Amino acid sequence: MAIALALVGVSPADNPDKLTFEATFSGDYGTQTEGDQLNLAPYDVDNNPTGWTNPENIPTPELPVGLDQNVSVLAEDIGGYYVNPHPTVPSAGATNGVANTLNTKTGCFLRMYAPGGAELATNAAYAAGVTGGSVLLEMVLPKNQ
Repeated sequence: MAIALALVGVSPADNPDKLTFEATFSGDYGTQTEGDQLNLAPYDVDNNPTGWTNPENIPTPELPVGLDQNVSVLAEDIGGYYVNPHPTVPSAGATNGVANTLNTKTGCFLRMYAPGGAELATNAAYAAGVTGGSVLLEMVLPKNQ
């Protein structure tokens, strides 16, 4: 299972509080009922080699350690398949003093469903339409960090 995220935009441009990512898929699906893990922390060769990349060097704000809400899906082009962020609400507790946050490296997942609505089975191979397509995701940065 592998979801690669690339930063493709920020909004508003002068003081971003939303980051838009393009997600591409490879390999096999993760675990049914949980999905594939998203790593929403930036790439760092030593500390986070599976984090998102910024191929266009788009200026970004200082990033939080947690999120007030999960990512949202803006658009899908994955051969009739669709995704649903999971969990849809932040877990209870605190991350570095910020209550009710999702950890950006390990707290977010995408569940994938086939046309017709059945979730993919654990370790099912992604279809060609999935690996040849992409999903646009939006991450809203917390106001209190």
